[in-house]
Amino acid sequence: MSSDLQIGLSGLLAAQRAMLVTAHNISNANTKGYTRQSTIMAARPPFVTSAGTIGQGVDIVRITRHKDDYINSRLRDISSSLGSASVTSQYLRELETVFNETSEASLNNALASFFKGINDLSMNTENVSSRAALLEKANTLTDTFHRIADEMNQMKIFIQQSIESKISEVNKLSESIAQINKEISVIHVRDIEANDLLDKREALLEDLSKLVNISVTSQNNGMVSVSSPGGTLVSGDSATSFDSEIDDFGEIEVINSGNKNVKYAFHTGEIKGLQDFYNVTLVRYREKLDTMAFGLVQEVNKIHSEGVGLSGGFTSLMSTNAVTSTTANLQDAGLEMAPSSGDIYLTVINKSTGEVTKNVISVDVSTDSLTDLQTAIDGVANISASVADNKLRILADSGYQFNFSYALDPNPGTMGTSTASVSGIYSGQANDVYTFTALGAGTIGSTAGLQVEVKDSSGTVIATLDVGDNYIPGNTMNVGNGISLSLSSGAVTAGDTFSLDVINDSDTTDLLAAMGINTFFKGTDASDILVSEEIAGDVSRIAASTGEVGNTTNALRLAALQHDTNAVEKTTFSDYLHQIASSLGEEAGNAYRSEESFTDLETSLRNRRDEISGVSTDEELVNLVRFQQAYQASAKYISIVDGLVESLLTSIG
Repeated sequence: MSSDLQIGLSGLLAAQRAMLVTAHNISNANTKGYTRQSTIMAARPPFVTSAGTIGQGVDIVRITRHKDDYINSRLRDISSSLGSASVTSQYLRELETVFNETSEASLNNALASFFKGINDLSMNTENVSSRAALLEKANTLTDTFHRIADEMNQMKIFIQQSIESKISEVNKLSESIAQINKEISVIHVRDIEANDLLDKREALLEDLSKLVNISVTSQNNGMVSVSSPGGTLVSGDSATSFDSEIDDFGEIEVINSGNKNVKYAFHTGEIKGLQDFYNVTLVRYREKLDTMAFGLVQEVNKIHSEGVGLSGGFTSLMSTNAVTSTTANLQDAGLEMAPSSGDIYLTVINKSTGEVTKNVISVDVSTDSLTDLQTAIDGVANISASVADNKLRILADSGYQFNFSYALDPNPGTMGTSTASVSGIYSGQANDVYTFTALGAGTIGSTAGLQVEVKDSSGTVIATLDVGDNYIPGNTMNVGNGISLSLSSGAVTAGDTFSLDVINDSDTTDLLAAMGINTFFKGTDASDILVSEEIAGDVSRIAASTGEVGNTTNALRLAALQHDTNAVEKTTFSDYLHQIASSLGEEAGNAYRSEESFTDLETSLRNRRDEISGVSTDEELVNLVRFQQAYQASAKYISIVDGLVESLLTSIG
């Protein structure tokens, strides 16, 4: 009878344990990462008799997990890709709000307001309130550059902190996986599957895959090895610790805490997304912003340095940008803005007589140093130059002024006994020298057929002017290219001549702007662009004119920068900003679509995994009823056997 009871007991225990597994499934139906378990039952080895084998009951041989290793592996890969895509999408959207080009406080609006201020000033260059308004608009523009640059810097700091936090999380996850590996191996020795520990490890691996892309390799002892590009994270019951550092190029890297020479270059994952945003995306858009700021500084300063404010000239100027060496070639002297070889026109004005003297200083930036430039300027009559703290200082003698204006010399000389006067603004494409020559002899305004021929430096005839009996002395005559000439009455002979420097660029070297002489802005990027101290302290120094105070030439040149298609990166400032905003918007849109795509794929894989590994409470309730009935049947069988035994003992007794 003992075998009868053993058979019944085995069924009872098997059904009871199967119900425990079912109850475990039901209680963990909503547990993240839980894998459905089921009991595998097998008949006990039978008792062999001469008549045949007699069964000995049932045993639970294994409690197994319903899993698909391929789906789990794919889910880790997709989870890693989704991690990097979601981080990229999030921070690109945040970067869009930093530029904030759709708001009233946008950089584009500040830029448009600045140029509107210049246009307003060009209506009346002597209006002090217009000058003050322009200064405020310029300050708003520089403040907007600073705000964007500061917010981008704050983003970098936050991203660096996020990377450090996530690296700490990776270290903790790796340590936990190594510890679970150890626990699993102890159970695995007994040829038993540690189902709940395996679920816990799988959940940790999935969490780890969101942070970094990993490869998981199973070992015979039940442990797994976890590796990533660059090295191993977990090997058996030991884990590698990570750290981060900023390299010499300003890029953030993930390194081995124990060996800083070992660097990890992840392909996907949140840390990879953060690294790329820190090292690549933010750097790219910051460079674009800095290019915009420096381009504005350069182009405005090139024009401003050639103009004059309300004083019409200067008695003293000091450069604001120092060279690295006063004896180094100017092209190698550390100036942020690269100068070129060419000419600088220095105009000296006798304030008592109004006499104007134009002086040409030729510069070869490949051979000339700041000391050479100082010597050349110092050689100009009534001007002195010196070098202090690697900067150039220019002084005018008492009773004199100087400027670098490209205005025409109003009194270029005489032709015979006739005095010449010139007016207008030269509109030619290149600096030149016009020569005026009498083609015959006679008296200006009296001799019939008397003419003056005008040639440029190449000998090309620009104009032939009738100054005979049809000309009224003192009247202006159109020479061409924006220049007008008038001659007083006087006698001339054939060949009498005078020359006139015609200038459309009084500094073809750009050295004035590069050194910071009579400039509007200072700085080299979005973080340090400012209105120069001289302008901020005295708006009368805004160089809206050229030569004669009150003309609008320089203000108009500055205003024209707004539509200059070569202002920055071969486009206008406004279009360049639009390109930045469009590029950022397109990049953010692509990142969002990528995030959506990986989210859909991850959802699909999770659904497939749930079909295999997920718990269905309805199914488990059916199993519970089935095992309950098996339990009751086994109990009934034991009760019957017990009754038979009792009856047998009673009949014997």
